[in-house]
Amino acid sequence: MIDAIEPEAELFALAEQVDLAEKAFHDALARRNEAQIAYLREPSIMTRSAFEEAKTAEALALEILDTEVRRLANTNATTVIGLKLKASYASASASTEGKLADSIVEDILQL
Repeated sequence: MIDAIEPEAELFALAEQVDLAEKAFHDALARRNEAQIAYLREPSIMTRSAFEEAKTAEALALEILDTEVRRLANTNATTVIGLKLKASYASASASTEGKLADSIVEDILQL
């Protein structure tokens, strides 16, 4: 885990989880792209099945990423370092982007 000052330790731990979820999503997206290319090159039951499984894995990875970003958004930042950390993840997930931005504004107002 990243060394952090005590008040923001939870934020840094959550940010690390977002990083892992983001990597897993990008890996799943790459696998889905590879499976789709394989299916388009050689349509068969096997390549279609692999493509469908890859799409499911991608959707699950995106759901996990969204959950981790929401967890980060729901944790208050109490320092400028924490605010910067949260802001750096504002575009990590399109479906939760507004929630994270709102969370940052609320944190600023509470400082």
